[in-house]
Amino acid sequence: MESLKVTNRGGSKWPWIVCAVLLLATMLNYMDRQALAVTLPTLKKDFNLGEARIGMVEGYFGYAFAFGSIFFGLVADRYGPRFVYPIVITGWSLAGLATAFAGSEWVAATFEASGDPPGTAVFRWLMICRIALGVFEAGHWPCALLTVRAVLSPKDRTLGNSILQSGASLGAIIVPLYIGAAERAGQTWEFPFWSIGLAGLVWVPIWFVLIGRRNISVPLEDDADLHVQPVGEETGPDELTEIPVPNISTDEPTHLIRRMITLAIVIAMLTVSWQFLRAWLGMFLQDYHGYSKDATRGLMSGYFIAADIGCILSGVLTSALIYRGLGIHAARNVGFAIFTLLTASAALIPFVGNGFLMIALLYTAAAGILGLHPFYYSLAQEISDKRMGVLSGLLAAFAWVVASTNQIFLGQYIEAHGSYKLGLIIVGLAPVVGLLALLILWPSKNRDKTKATERN
Repeated sequence: MESLKVTNRGGSKWPWIVCAVLLLATMLNYMDRQALAVTLPTLKKDFNLGEARIGMVEGYFGYAFAFGSIFFGLVADRYGPRFVYPIVITGWSLAGLATAFAGSEWVAATFEASGDPPGTAVFRWLMICRIALGVFEAGHWPCALLTVRAVLSPKDRTLGNSILQSGASLGAIIVPLYIGAAERAGQTWEFPFWSIGLAGLVWVPIWFVLIGRRNISVPLEDDADLHVQPVGEETGPDELTEIPVPNISTDEPTHLIRRMITLAIVIAMLTVSWQFLRAWLGMFLQDYHGYSKDATRGLMSGYFIAADIGCILSGVLTSALIYRGLGIHAARNVGFAIFTLLTASAALIPFVGNGFLMIALLYTAAAGILGLHPFYYSLAQEISDKRMGVLSGLLAAFAWVVASTNQIFLGQYIEAHGSYKLGLIIVGLAPVVGLLALLILWPSKNRDKTKATERN
């Protein structure tokens, strides 16, 4: 396996500057992804993009993301993020920038034959761009997580990961407002795609200037331990702090299998819920319920603010329960159940009409869905460190395949029935399946170990 060795001579502020640049990368990652969701009502009207086609575009983006999760996870583990990271952000930025050419004459001439339904060229071009976007965007996460692990000491990594993750919500909040401001300034739908893409390309030289000649990741012996040089200290090779990497327990193979099955079900159900509303929210509000562009984009930003609040509150709740004496595993189960109940409010949305109550339920579901993700991350950390990269990549790939298949199916359903009812019911109830898997399948012996650790 690999070890990491960081040579930091930039002082104690340097790793936090790196984390700020990672936040920016995460924000750009999500802005590139969400630009299409915000502009879909316009593209549907101008280029005959029906819901079935939109579902296919989103579905194949997810399939590509699943492939990229495994591929770039292996590549980043092998070569480190120093050069892989700029490659992936350049790739997804170019894919986002290329999306702006969907309506151009040369795309129509190249990708549409006589007799094809109107908008076929735009659909095919979007499909190509979104597949490329999915493959390269998936590479962001292993590169970013490896960087945080390399530049921060163990006690600071939780904060570093929080800074990194917050960029996703920030990007999703900004995009609707950014596109609305651009339109008021006279820009067309193409502007956000090429401007955000260019911003990603500007990030690349910033990365190289910041990293310089530092070794973010160095392949060492297969059986070597993980080495991290303390930030702000200039130490020699013999003074590196060593953190042993534990091996997968060989006497509990069935427990590992049960953990993997549980986590696969949990993350698949969470991804199904999150990705449906992430992709279809603009269409649901503007095209289905008739909200104006500005109102839709304001509500979309509010949705992601509610989601971010839920993500924070889930961590606060779990800490409070543990502080009051509840065991770690029990606190997770209680928290997961509470946020599953919040997410279930989405299943009520089709039955309350169009108004304040619908928006309140939508925002409640947003807080619930994203609030469930920290529980999954904490559970996933109980997989062995030695193969965590590969195993977590496989879990992510499985989740994206399930969610993408769901996107394609629901796109066809929405176009055929003119209703989002089934999609919203699935959003609300999918995490219930994850909760049942957690309560039934998670190995009891692992819980006993957790309790023993708490007592000690």
